Amino acid sequence: MSTTRLTPVDAAARNFAATLARSADHLAEQVTCLDLDELLSLFAAVGDTTAAVAWIQHHEDNDSECKGHTVPDAPAPAPERPLFAANGEYTPEPGTEYPFSVSDVARAVSALLGDDWMAESGHWGTTGKLSGLFVESFTFETDYEGDLILAFGRSAADEWPRSPELPEGFQTCDDGVFLEVASASDGLEHLAEKYAAAVRAITGT
Repeated sequence: MSTTRLTPVDAAARNFAATLARSADHLAEQVTCLDLDELLSLFAAVGDTTAAVAWIQHHEDNDSECKGHTVPDAPAPAPERPLFAANGEYTPEPGTEYPFSVSDVARAVSALLGDDWMAESGHWGTTGKLSGLFVESFTFETDYEGDLILAFGRSAADEWPRSPELPEGFQTCDDGVFLEVASASDGLEHLAEKYAAAVRAITGT
């Protein structure tokens, strides 16, 4: 099943049209025929023919000189961008290939850990910093093999367990720990729960 992704302009147009749709009874009589035609084009573009009909009715009932209006046809939808180019290259629409970023994982983990934790996005969302009531902090990042690394250092002041019992599926690495075979297809909620458990194990909280 495909999902239509609205651009900010499309979303603003729909919100504006929805607001106007509820105002026909007290605004339609105040606009000129030329203004109404422009509004009808907006309603047609967002697919709200009911609002268009209501505006026409209220306008014509209060403008004796109006020669009548019709609901314009909706513009033809823009052709969908093919997922594969002529040379076979996979070319998804920008922002659609991955449903969330690495920094989104950090923020989701922070929310699970509670108010004592805070997450910050790194450049372009490719990393995420997670900080709590400790000297050391955590960084979410990916390595050259695509593993989602939970990187961290250790400070004696934090008194973290020396050999924490990591959640099932986690392995240690030079920079910290990672969940084996984790991928974006696992979903943000699932990954956040797993990595939040890893943080609790590492910090002993």
